[in-house]
Amino acid sequence: MMSHGTLAELIFPTRCAGCGGYAGRLLCPNCTARLPYIRGPACLRCGKPTLYEVEECGQCRGRVRKLDLCRALALYEDPLRRAIHRMKYGGIWRLARPLGFMAATSMAPHLGGGAPCVTHVPMHPRRRRSRGYDHAELLARAVAEALGLPHRTLLVRTRHAPTQASSDLKARRENVKGAFRAVDGPRLPREVLLVDDVMTTGYTLSECATALKRAGGRSVAACVLARDVAEGGIGGKGSALFSVQSAARRCR
Repeated sequence: MMSHGTLAELIFPTRCAGCGGYAGRLLCPNCTARLPYIRGPACLRCGKPTLYEVEECGQCRGRVRKLDLCRALALYEDPLRRAIHRMKYGGIWRLARPLGFMAATSMAPHLGGGAPCVTHVPMHPRRRRSRGYDHAELLARAVAEALGLPHRTLLVRTRHAPTQASSDLKARRENVKGAFRAVDGPRLPREVLLVDDVMTTGYTLSECATALKRAGGRSVAACVLARDVAEGGIGGKGSALFSVQSAARRCR
């Protein structure tokens, strides 16, 4: 007898969020293999691919000092970029679990035997009501499950702001300055693993780390799905950012 799941798949087949093909799964094997994984050396503080491992690179220096570590699964390029967009804006919230499990693999080697509490970069309540879910929270829960770590909501976004994707560097900084605070209640864990979908400038993650440390956190690491090294096109295709990106690809 055909199961309800099999029947539903025949009537409403699942499309891959990366290529749009009817793959029967949220991310097909071909797109999974084609993700622009960061496998070479990277900046420890911001996760950007580098020619060799550094504690702080020129792009993040002065921006993310409160963040102790950041690891990214892959570069913010297709097919991962399309998958993230569909998870956030296309209502495909179920993507958060497989993507979160994949992101956890990039973070696991850097835990060093520690057991941080996993949390997420929160949406403003107004945006969450409009979308119906917080994709970063779903990602964080998946990362916590994959790593066998606890998850708690530790931050509140206190100010509604435009999406960072449409803002320049100065606006990005102002959008998130003082926009987060730690939740009221039990004392915060001393070690925190902060989860989000994409890191570009690092201002958002840094503001979150600042709020967590002000409330008693000792160390804050970040785990993100994608690292956008182009900063929305700043620098152009001939810039050093794109040269490093090309070098990272050659290291795979």
